[in-house]
Amino acid sequence: MATEDKPQETTQESGGEHGDGFGPAMGMEMMMKKMMAQMGQAGGSMAVMQKRMGQMGQGKAGGEAAPPMQNMMAMCMGMCAEMLATMQQTTAMATFATPELRGLFSGWLDTMQAQALAAIGEKGEMRPAQLAQALNISEDGALYLLTQMARQGKVDIRVQVPQTP
Repeated sequence: MATEDKPQETTQESGGEHGDGFGPAMGMEMMMKKMMAQMGQAGGSMAVMQKRMGQMGQGKAGGEAAPPMQNMMAMCMGMCAEMLATMQQTTAMATFATPELRGLFSGWLDTMQAQALAAIGEKGEMRPAQLAQALNISEDGALYLLTQMARQGKVDIRVQVPQTP
């Protein structure tokens, strides 16, 4: 496995006591996922980058394509602008994250974890989508709760390849 294909480990340094992920690490992780999704999953990063450079500029009116490096630079500048906007939004949100609000979030998270444990205990085993529905939260929220509870040793996570219909 190539270095760039290894999953990044997250630590609780990027968040509060629950590793809530607020801060620059969260924004960078989301941006990295978005960039990787834009590049696709075909081959290594260098091969994907070369393929994208070759595709840029195709299909322009008049048959004249812009130089690949110019297009690549524009794409990189767009990503940088988006990263900067994400960092500014994170900073703005952090301004309002007073100790009182962090305490409220921590209390709410504890309540949600207790509800999740009760729902899982009732069914014995649940998929994230089922837990999300039971708690009336998004699937991403359920995944967040599950990973936090797994880090704390409250649940075990089982991973399998999904069955295709």
